[in-house]
Amino acid sequence: MLPDDSTIDHVLGRMRAQLAAIRAHEAGVRQGSDHEELHQMRTAVRRLRAILRAVPMATTSELAASRRELRWLGRVLGTARDADVQGDYFRTVLGSLTGTEGGVVRRVLRRLDARRARARQRLLTVLDGRRYTRLMEGLQQALDHSRVVDEDVCLSRIARDQFDALRKAVKALPDAPSDDEIHAVRILLRRARYAAELAQAQGGRRVERFVRRAGKLQNRLGEHQDAAIAERTLRAVRRSLRGRAARAAAGRLIERQRRRRRMAWRAFEDKWPTLKRRGRKAWG
Repeated sequence: MLPDDSTIDHVLGRMRAQLAAIRAHEAGVRQGSDHEELHQMRTAVRRLRAILRAVPMATTSELAASRRELRWLGRVLGTARDADVQGDYFRTVLGSLTGTEGGVVRRVLRRLDARRARARQRLLTVLDGRRYTRLMEGLQQALDHSRVVDEDVCLSRIARDQFDALRKAVKALPDAPSDDEIHAVRILLRRARYAAELAQAQGGRRVERFVRRAGKLQNRLGEHQDAAIAERTLRAVRRSLRGRAARAAAGRLIERQRRRRRMAWRAFEDKWPTLKRRGRKAWG
């Protein structure tokens, strides 16, 4: 286990690393040729927000305000990221389709391309704007003059609390959870994973195993969310279609997304008991 001073240094070091990652990926996001740059920048924003949420910090009001601003930035990045993910998915799907279904997907892609263009323009405007500059400068200044409130902070306890919130949420799910309920579990799973990452230095191999397993289940729930978004897009396109054949083709594509969601959720249900055991071994 880390000594107290080292724990505090570890927390602040992780926060500074996420801020550095945001800055490091900004140029690639601006260029726009590699979707992974946007993904990594968004992930760094999420990790930084998660630390600020989980660990009480003594600081100026700037850091508290920065947490709210990071949520704003995350939403802007998320809109652009979703457009990238959906476009990549439907382009892959298009390669295996012909006829009417292919025509529906091409219509979907035109809509997604327009959405991505708007999201990218919005993102570039944000990155060039004063609000983003103030956020980056404020975060750097706040982290340079911040400390952890509780100098006996226990990262394992924080991670355990996040895991307990996830476990209770999964237990409370109905037999047939809605997309929104599953998405809420996905958010709690992400928080539990990030808290565990923060506590790895105190938890050893058991925590490392939990982090790996949580990452895999997070991907399954991410697949579920992507399918839900794809279904909503297809439904919107179907409302604009004329002709029975085109609407029927859209219906078949919608059913494909339903199957995709069911498969993703079953994969989570199958693997959840293992993650729950990993969590109990890691946190007691």
